[in-house]
Amino acid sequence: MIPLKIEKWLSSSVFPQRVMLSGMGDNIAIALEIAARLQGVDQEMISKGLHADTTIFRDKGKSFKIDFSEAAKRDEQGEFENVRGLIRWAHQKPTANHRIAILENFERISRDAPHALLKLIEEPPAKTIFLFTTQNHHQILQTILSRVTVVPLATPETPIVSEKAHEFLAQKTRAAQFSWIEAFIKQTREDHNRAAAVTLIENLMQQDRMQAGKNLNTLWETHQALKANVNQRFALERMALKFI
Repeated sequence: MIPLKIEKWLSSSVFPQRVMLSGMGDNIAIALEIAARLQGVDQEMISKGLHADTTIFRDKGKSFKIDFSEAAKRDEQGEFENVRGLIRWAHQKPTANHRIAILENFERISRDAPHALLKLIEEPPAKTIFLFTTQNHHQILQTILSRVTVVPLATPETPIVSEKAHEFLAQKTRAAQFSWIEAFIKQTREDHNRAAAVTLIENLMQQDRMQAGKNLNTLWETHQALKANVNQRFALERMALKFI
């Protein structure tokens, strides 16, 4: 579902040139829908890469590189799937309403690429729109964030685990948090323990975004640790120790 803020942009025909969709939901689907509506075409045409003035840089588990290097070729990335290729593509004159570039999971960009992209993001060509997606915009360099409009996305909640998130937040001492974590692990051990823990963290992140966002970095670290099969008790207890 497209956020109300973006609906207003689409309705007013005044759309920012640099938008970052941030959250744990299906960001890429929202980006594709936005692109389809801006271009006035069917979304399937966009998603299948059939629209000449819309390009999608999918997250294939490989970093987004600066140029079309040997490393890029080994990673099976195309000529334009890099910073310099994107710059060349963005400066081509569109035949449609806009020139739209969608970059999925922008936090996976290689270390030096944001600096190489900075000028393009700072001064995008006329009619060019960038739609970035990220699971956590706090992982993005501040120099990039200061030049984009961040739109937080709501994460669809799983009722049982959402309730668990509220339970954890109700624990007021470290001892109580540790006891809760032990009970949570024991309760979910029989049924998709790791999936439940990951969803718990995603719900805690959503809760934290609605507050001051003080724990987002800690929660993101925990989320990544759980995804990397770090011991769940260790990951959750470490999170509790760092929780503000």
